[in-house]
Amino acid sequence: MDNLTRKLKGSLPSTIFDILIEAGELCDRNGFKLFMVGGRVRDLFLGRAGMDIDLVVEGNALVLAEELAKLRGASFTPHHRFKTAALETEGYNLDIATARRESYPHPGALPVIELGSLDDDLKRRDFSINAMAVSLNNHDFGRLIDPLKGRLDLNHGLIRILHPGSFKDDATRIFRAVRYEQRFGFSMEAETMNALVRHKNYLASISPDRLRYEVECILNEKYPEKALKRAGSLSVLSHLHPSLQFSARKSSWFKQAREMFYPQRPPADLYLALACYGLRQSESSLLEKRLNLPGATSRILADAVALQQKIKELSDNCLESSEIYNRLINYDPVTVTACMIASDQPAAKKNMDCFLRILRYVKPALSGDDLKNLGVPHGPQIGQMLDRLKSARLDGHAVTRQDEANLVKNWLGKS
Repeated sequence: MDNLTRKLKGSLPSTIFDILIEAGELCDRNGFKLFMVGGRVRDLFLGRAGMDIDLVVEGNALVLAEELAKLRGASFTPHHRFKTAALETEGYNLDIATARRESYPHPGALPVIELGSLDDDLKRRDFSINAMAVSLNNHDFGRLIDPLKGRLDLNHGLIRILHPGSFKDDATRIFRAVRYEQRFGFSMEAETMNALVRHKNYLASISPDRLRYEVECILNEKYPEKALKRAGSLSVLSHLHPSLQFSARKSSWFKQAREMFYPQRPPADLYLALACYGLRQSESSLLEKRLNLPGATSRILADAVALQQKIKELSDNCLESSEIYNRLINYDPVTVTACMIASDQPAAKKNMDCFLRILRYVKPALSGDDLKNLGVPHGPQIGQMLDRLKSARLDGHAVTRQDEANLVKNWLGKS
């Protein structure tokens, strides 16, 4: 029988390991049973780190969370309706839930939740590799509980649903199946693949907010293009919008984005703009509604479509810096970055790159108060004069503060 105590101790900071021991002791005193479940157990076998730990209690999770928070001097957030709690300590997030069972009144509905056993809790999960548990009670600390053969599927690199109607009950699992498959380099088990093909139309039953969450999870993967390409090949992306496709060319854009932002991760909105590049305005608008995108993200996608129409205007090696600036300053930098990466016009790419690296940061040395001291009248003329100075800076007609002052005096003299 597997005992994972050594793996747990080796993968966690000593303080977090001690907290799990303390939590198990508290459950022993209260007559509860405590288990670590889900992705953290899976990642123990895969040797992957993480800052989230899911605990399931056969008992009362709220009682455990309150006692553990007092013992550790930590804060916790209770959710009384579902008898769950979130506790943050030492930089780790502990989600503590009372064991439960779920049922789905109709496809795409949020589940109806009832209290249950650990066995019920494991059976409600998405895939076998996420349906393992580790006992944390003192008498059998570290014992693996694996009734659904998750360990075996891990060994064989398989993504397996737990029952034939899984994707029908909750079609968001389709996106998760693709995401886990590509993250771990696994394959979908044959019956799971058949069920995906059979039930992918049930994605239409999923609310925009839940769909957006799954897309965001993909975009936050280390290599999101892998899951997007796979979703495209399975005709899953087309359920977000029929025109949404993912090509090898788009994969290369994602790689360029990572190279640009290294060592940071590119913003998810940039990945999304690249994935949607080439959509028409009407198509982009429908996708925004399907995912109920927040305003800032919607604007980036809409602006990307608009900027694509202006690429020819930017494809001029003789444009003054001020002209480049004025044509791009009203677009979000993420929009400009997406269009720069995706454009096949060398001059336009060069001009957008110059804007992003240099031009958008250019400002006059003189302030509004400086202009007043030089005799510029109060009112809109101050702003107009500052804009003229910025253009002069951009185009190299003013390099120093004194250059700007001389220009202002000249302009005032002419007026």
